[in-house]
Formats: sequence, structure tokens, C-alpha cells
Amino acid sequence: MKNIYKGILLLIVFLSASMAAKAQDAEDRKLIAGNSVAYIIPSGSMADTYTHGFGVFAHFDYPIGKYFAWRLDVGWNDIAGDENQYVDVNGQVLTNHPERTIWEFSTGLQAKYSVVYVEARVGYLSSINSVGIIPAVGLRLGRVDLQGSYTMAGGEEYASIRLGYYWSK
Repeated sequence: MKNIYKGILLLIVFLSASMAAKAQDAEDRKLIAGNSVAYIIPSGSMADTYTHGFGVFAHFDYPIGKYFAWRLDVGWNDIAGDENQYVDVNGQVLTNHPERTIWEFSTGLQAKYSVVYVEARVGYLSSINSVGIIPAVGLRLGRVDLQGSYTMAGGEEYASIRLGYYWSK
């Protein structure tokens, strides 16, 4: 049943960005919306327990002049670790596969230099239960976006590489 809820939430994240972009008239388009998938690489103390992760995001950019935009990200990250076997107090061998789900809600400023951009975002990360800082750098070619970011929140850190598609330019 838990997987059904995850699937429904992921569908909502994807559809929200595409519907927001299509709802606006082409001449009045100010809000630029898109989706992305991310590969997550835990670092620091998080790398001791977790090995890799996957994320799905909706992005909303609101241009402010020629070189800047406000950015809003809403995303779901699922981070997994290696299977570890251990013996409990009764002598039974048990398997532990650590998994962590982190919902991310972040906003910040994006500075664009031609096809390259840099971002400085702050946001709330659910299972870390902390406000985090997320610097990022990206490359946007038309509607395709490639971004690298580094998340630091509550003493936990991870890098991510995102491949995205914007529903509008």
C-alpha cells in the first residue's frame, strides 16, 4: 500500500509542473515550469549508512529581468543503503536495508549567464527535519536542463545530479 501512495504523489509532482505551464497563455508566459529526475550521492556522515538515491522534482522559475529568476523546487528523494546482516538478541540473522525518504521544499535565486546558471536555495527537508542550504550550478539548453547541487541540512549532506525538462521556455 505504501508504494501506491508514493506512486500517486510522484504523479502529482509531475502533473503539477506541466499543468502550471500549459495553463498560461503563450503570450503572457511568466512562470516557467518543469520536472526532473535526480541521482543522489550521499556524503559526509550520511555516506556511512546510505549508498545512493533517486529523486523526482517539479520546478517553477519566475523570471526577474534578463539575468535572474526566483526558483521554487518541490521534490521527493528516496535514498537507500547496502543490505546489512546482523544477529539479534535471540540469535536470529536479520537483514537491514536502510532507506530514507526526504521531501524537499526549497526556494531561492537563480542567476543566468547565457545557457549556464547558478542557484542559491534554502528549504525544508522533511526526514532531516531541518532547514538546509542548496547551492547549485546548471546548464539549460532549450527545454533540457542538467544540474548539479549539494544539499547541507542538519549535519547531513548529499550531492545530486538532475536531468530535467521544462514544459515552457
